[in-house]
Amino acid sequence: MFMITLGKYHPPAIMEPFTPFWWECMIMIVLIITIVVRVPFHFKKVNPKTYATFIALFFSINFIVENYYNYQQGYWNLQQSLPVHLCSISYFLCIALLINYKQWLAECVYYWGLAGGIHSLLTPEFTVGMDGYNFYAYFIDHAGMLLVIAYMILHLNFRPRPKSWIWMFGYTQLVAIGVGIVNYIVGSNYMYLSAKPEVENPFLIGEWPYYILVLEAVALLHFWVFYLPYAKKNKQLVVNQPL
Repeated sequence: MFMITLGKYHPPAIMEPFTPFWWECMIMIVLIITIVVRVPFHFKKVNPKTYATFIALFFSINFIVENYYNYQQGYWNLQQSLPVHLCSISYFLCIALLINYKQWLAECVYYWGLAGGIHSLLTPEFTVGMDGYNFYAYFIDHAGMLLVIAYMILHLNFRPRPKSWIWMFGYTQLVAIGVGIVNYIVGSNYMYLSAKPEVENPFLIGEWPYYILVLEAVALLHFWVFYLPYAKKNKQLVVNQPL
């Protein structure tokens, strides 16, 4: 019988933002995203939907390899390795979206992935360290969400619906409740609901639980800002709809 052995805790590793190494990583990420997203524009025989499926397959393999690597290294544990951080949830939604596009999935990926991806790259915190494959997996996981967002905007005709930013804030609360229950059961800190992350982020104000309230307000502000580029166009569509 196959049994999952719970591994030891690995302290997080922090990459200092705006250092030369950080800039090298960010430049490489921008280049890779740009190249991958623009492939269907330059190779007309590439079907955007089929190409999206290949990207989803790559993301799925990355998830398996990442978890297998940590299991082999003895670092797979319930407190750090379950895919219930908001970024991990968004990563799975990216895979589902690339295989079968749905508007509600796209909106989840857009708001959650954009917020999580941007901040995770600006202030990287490697949950189980930067050793080995974990270094590459971190950037695939988080930059991958930004890649999918760019892809669905350019190739899948994504546009968020009116008031979607408000609905997504409500869905975020439901997810936080579920993740909070997981944290209580296994003694974890997913979505950083139990303790602040160790990164230096200007939005991490106060101690528990006050920083959570600040992050709630910041999340709502982020969602609204992300919707703004589409607000005018959506308003015009509503006005021009026939009675």
